[in-house]
Amino acid sequence: MVDEVKKMHKEGNFNGSWKSLMAYPRKTSFEFQNKEEVIMLLMRKHLVTNLGWGLASLVLLFIPFFWGEFPLLVAVNEEVRLGMTVLWYTGLLLYVLQNLLLWFYNVYIVTDERVVDVDFFGLLYKNVNVAQLKNIEDVSYSQIGILSSIFNYGKVVVQTASEQLSDDVGQESAAFTFNAVSNPDRVVRVISQLMEQEEQEAYEGRVR
Repeated sequence: MVDEVKKMHKEGNFNGSWKSLMAYPRKTSFEFQNKEEVIMLLMRKHLVTNLGWGLASLVLLFIPFFWGEFPLLVAVNEEVRLGMTVLWYTGLLLYVLQNLLLWFYNVYIVTDERVVDVDFFGLLYKNVNVAQLKNIEDVSYSQIGILSSIFNYGKVVVQTASEQLSDDVGQESAAFTFNAVSNPDRVVRVISQLMEQEEQEAYEGRVR
């Protein structure tokens, strides 16, 4: 475990299954993880990025209370309104669950061997981009806007020597970014330290 991950893990602010940024999550794994591969960081978009759909859901929650204000619904009997209300709240529940699950399962992973970007589009399709640490040429971050400065989140860009990454089906895809991650400066520091560690292992002939 590199020094920055040790510090983050010891602080205790980066532990917990629902955190936007987790350091050394012990009870976490992914489907193509190697037996001895260790997850250093697991990231999701910052929790504040859910504010948009969260506020929209809150507004939609109260719409059925105003059925009587809609001219076309004035003449509708109570049974029909009840049915509409049930359908409305069912749809709203599905909307909230989908957004919550997409936030939870769209993750960025940094291990002691590689970085992984898992993107779900809807609930039935996912795309996985992977870059080995030895192929990473540079890593940087940027923070744009007031919210990103207040809540300390930003975009981390990982570049490889070829500027391309391999995905889970062996095809080539454009270099990816970690969007809206918490504490991007510390994420960059961890990846940089892992790159240095990888170079040292290669120099000493300890590459796995």
